[in-house]
Amino acid sequence: MTENIEKHPIELDDNECELIIKNAIIFGQLKATLIRMSKKKGIHIIHMSLKEISDLADWMAAESNHADSSRKAEELGELCDHFESIEFQIKNKLIAQKK
Repeated sequence: MTENIEKHPIELDDNECELIIKNAIIFGQLKATLIRMSKKKGIHIIHMSLKEISDLADWMAAESNHADSSRKAEELGELCDHFESIEFQIKNKLIAQKK
């Protein structure tokens, strides 16, 4: 039996998609979508579960701390902040819905 997991729309540009592909372990449909979107210019809407968002925030933080250049560390840190902000907003929305 497959569980219905809620997906949330996330805006990412082609560069952000490429950063994720090169710096995180991702699988399945999410990986295929990010690869496809990394080859197109512009802003893309990618649907992710809360777990995927949280996992990517963790990966970006870890990779930022071990980046081989300050520029790459900054880009990964900004992407981590982006995912953490989205995660926070989603969790707050879920808490408000339970009240």
